Amino acid sequence: MSLPIPNLDDKTFEELVEEVKKLIPIYAPGWTDHNVHDPGITFIELFAWLAEMQIYRLNRVPDRSYRKFLKLMGIPKLKPARAAEVDLTFSLRTQQPSPVPAGTQVAAKDPISGEDIIFESRVNLSVVDAELKEILSHPKSRKFIKNTEANRNENVYYYAFRNMPETGDELYLGFNKSLTDQEVTLAFYLYEGELSRTSRYDEENPEVYPSATLSWEYYIGGNWEDEKNWKRLEIIKDETRYLTRSDKIWFKIKEEMGQTGIGNANNLFWLRCKIDAGGYEIPPKIDFIRLNTVSAIQSVTLDEYKFSSTGLPDFYVNLGYTPVVDKTLKVKVKEEDSWIEWSEVDDFDASNPGDRHYTVDLGSGQVTFGDGINGKIPPEGKDNIIISYRVGGGVRGNVGAHTICTMINEQLDQKVTVDNIKAASGGEEAETLEEAIIRVKKDLKTVYRAVTSADYEHLAKNTPGLRIARAKAVPRYHPSQDNEVPGIVTIIVVPHSPYDNPKPSEGFLKTVYRHLDKHRLLTTELFVIPPEYIEVTVKATVVLKPKSEPSRVKEDVKEELRNFLNPITGGVDRTGWPFGRSVYRSELYEIIDRVEGVDYVKFLNLKKNEGAWQDSDIHIPAHCLVYSGSHIIGAKEEREV
Repeated sequence: MSLPIPNLDDKTFEELVEEVKKLIPIYAPGWTDHNVHDPGITFIELFAWLAEMQIYRLNRVPDRSYRKFLKLMGIPKLKPARAAEVDLTFSLRTQQPSPVPAGTQVAAKDPISGEDIIFESRVNLSVVDAELKEILSHPKSRKFIKNTEANRNENVYYYAFRNMPETGDELYLGFNKSLTDQEVTLAFYLYEGELSRTSRYDEENPEVYPSATLSWEYYIGGNWEDEKNWKRLEIIKDETRYLTRSDKIWFKIKEEMGQTGIGNANNLFWLRCKIDAGGYEIPPKIDFIRLNTVSAIQSVTLDEYKFSSTGLPDFYVNLGYTPVVDKTLKVKVKEEDSWIEWSEVDDFDASNPGDRHYTVDLGSGQVTFGDGINGKIPPEGKDNIIISYRVGGGVRGNVGAHTICTMINEQLDQKVTVDNIKAASGGEEAETLEEAIIRVKKDLKTVYRAVTSADYEHLAKNTPGLRIARAKAVPRYHPSQDNEVPGIVTIIVVPHSPYDNPKPSEGFLKTVYRHLDKHRLLTTELFVIPPEYIEVTVKATVVLKPKSEPSRVKEDVKEELRNFLNPITGGVDRTGWPFGRSVYRSELYEIIDRVEGVDYVKFLNLKKNEGAWQDSDIHIPAHCLVYSGSHIIGAKEEREV
């Protein structure tokens, strides 16, 4: 019994002609003669005939050909099912620290089938018997800020240091027990905004350079204000990129910790994080911090399944469980007296007769070997093929928060409990051929080679790992020279930031440069620089409408001026102040006049940076932006006659 073949050629020549004729009154209302003797109708029939032939041929293109076409377009295979990921937080049932090895299995219940959805931890974890009792922010030369209560509540964010972090600011973490001689994991969940969005360039695995540098210390006893009583903490791994994204920090303390009370907090064991070099574009905001937390993936590891080879060409085996997690399959074949690991390839097109290659269909679980011409044939033998792999993936793994609570290992279940504070995410079904065709169409419109100024600006704004509000490409402009230089492109980048004049750090600029360097033309010399800012301050007097509140109107005027003179969200169209655009008094009159409660503007002067007040427009250099100063607004309640 053969499978039904879909009919793509579902329109006849006559139907195509009639369909086009119905569009004539829309696009050419003056064309009224639709008879066959009309030359225009002749052209319609000609193109309908050509279209019918193309559809006829497309109707006979098999899926295998489409896959080959996709490979020519840079997509070697369809995306496999993706396994969901989640953070697991473990707690001790007793007071004895307990190891949780990598691969520990936990489960959540499928709400539909009632089956277990199994997750496996990625790394080893030592669950410590300690609790985070106090969290204190200590801006330099200021009082302590207690954030303990905010840390206990989800979606209540607090600044790790302050709203504008500076070098020397500190974050204190107080624990009820010493962490000496224990490998500790601290998970930080931060407010990331649009950083959580994915970029089409994420697959390039860019190196993101930190905007600020931090140092971690622990208290050993004595006067806590004496720097000698704080020892540097050696960080094993910092996945948070210096508190710029949600992830984990791993460390181990070898010396004894001291105990003291800090900032009216309890007598605890303390860690301290200090800013060594400031430069945050966006100040770190913390949702909560958790101990004993590791990442896990929705999968099950299946070890050493044995198969027997027939020694025939195109030999294949079917795995018992699917879908297979990508890049987890390992195949070993016994040749004479030794086991040799074979390599996975997308297809056998480039395989030689002696190459130990195999292909795998992750969805169906079919592992196929060569035919002796393209790829080697496994020798005949009983149980001479060993395959290990991990199975998992799909949207079923995107379980909700606090649903993973079952330990599969009974011995570990007696020692620890498990919970997922956040919902699992990232689980996707395998890509279909139709979805891959849509993906390649989108990919054709993606900019991968920087040629024009628009290309550079697009690539800069989409630098993975960064939030860039604006980018300006200036051809032939050298940052240190006044004259034009051929073969040079300078990119001015403005980071997303809550500050009035956002400036990128050296690490930020370096990250953008590394990303653009992969996409530039070989002969182009590239520079990435920060913007230059001009502070514009307005001094104005307004006359109020009757019954208007002067203080409210003045604040509203200042707010409108701040919004208008904003490098990211300002300007006439509110998409950011254009580079080099002058500030015109006429536009400021209009902005102020639109404020509710303002009758008219009586007086208006402007000031550029720290210069003198002037009653004329302010002209801005070509590569500069403006930002708002501290405006001075006066208000009169009575209108003059």
